[in-house]
Amino acid sequence: MEIKKSLENKFNTSLANLTGSPIREFDRFASSIDGIIKLTLGEPDFDTAEEIKEAAKLALDNNRTHYSVNNGIEPLRSAWAKNLKDRYNLDYSSDEIIVTIGASAAIEHSISAVTNEGDKILIVTPYFSAYEGVGILNKCNIEFIDTVDSGFKLQPDVLEKALENNKDTKAILINYPNNPSGVSYTRDEVKAIADVLAKYDIFVISDEIYGDITYNYKHTSLAEFIPEQTILISGLSKSHAMTGWRVGFIAAPQAMIRKIGVFHLFTVSGAATFIQDAAVTALSDENVDKYNNYMIETYRERKDYMVPRLRELGFEIPEIDGAFYIFAKIPAKYQHLGAMEFCKLLAKEARVGVIPGTAFGKAYDNYFRISYATSIENIKEAVERISQFINK
Repeated sequence: MEIKKSLENKFNTSLANLTGSPIREFDRFASSIDGIIKLTLGEPDFDTAEEIKEAAKLALDNNRTHYSVNNGIEPLRSAWAKNLKDRYNLDYSSDEIIVTIGASAAIEHSISAVTNEGDKILIVTPYFSAYEGVGILNKCNIEFIDTVDSGFKLQPDVLEKALENNKDTKAILINYPNNPSGVSYTRDEVKAIADVLAKYDIFVISDEIYGDITYNYKHTSLAEFIPEQTILISGLSKSHAMTGWRVGFIAAPQAMIRKIGVFHLFTVSGAATFIQDAAVTALSDENVDKYNNYMIETYRERKDYMVPRLRELGFEIPEIDGAFYIFAKIPAKYQHLGAMEFCKLLAKEARVGVIPGTAFGKAYDNYFRISYATSIENIKEAVERISQFINK
């Protein structure tokens, strides 16, 4: 079916600057190759804990299929507030939390609520592509803070310079533990960043979706130091292997929550009630907590196997503090290809699928991302295939 010709050029003009997700697009390409080992998506290979699934079944049996309160049921908002207090020493009431349709919706609601057309936002790179996409849809002016020269860690002096050079900044977006690099920050490093941000009248959108998946030190939230200007984003997709359930959270002062809640109301209305009931179990059941810890330790074992072997093959890899990604530099002899062509070659010749670094910022044409959210058997075979490819 064809569109009426006179309507072809009448779409939102921002859409001309956007295509689909570069991660999903490359994953589709990799999926077309027979026998490929995919290390592409940030999708836990674990199933959701049985206790959570049983809670959802019980909720369905109890006909918990009607409209939810728009911002989320109170037991779930309270459970998340308790989680934030217990894990990160953050003090939020249930009225300062919104339950969203995954962290992706939380990102969209937050950027939309705090920006107007022409507002400037800063994005710390490397970054999840949705930040830029939502900024473009909101007709924001976007500037990037590159971290390639500092091991993918934002340095306070670099942040200060960026803010001084962009004094009209409305909001800054930062993600840690970082997707794609796995890099994060110690408590002292978070405090140093917060001290700089506190000097400026800007919104701080802090995407901490991987905060529960850490290896070297406990996660510290920016909201501990600058809660009055922080919009904290998280969810259950990664930590609880609940990607398809779409449960995300926003925590912020009430004045922010009221505004963000308007975007939430008029875009998605609310999360499914029976899924929210299951999410309460996800946050309160001791067996679920043990299962989550098992997942994290399994990720650690995979990382500890894969990283040293890739380094032995000549790949430069930063210290990984969390999440389940490796952001590796392309070997010198292949850098002339660029990230996209290198990853295509790796997929075709080695039958290993990874994501080009340019999916996380134009500055990363010499990098690629590996997701080790797959079995150790797949990881061992992928390393062997990469070794044969590099040494041929």
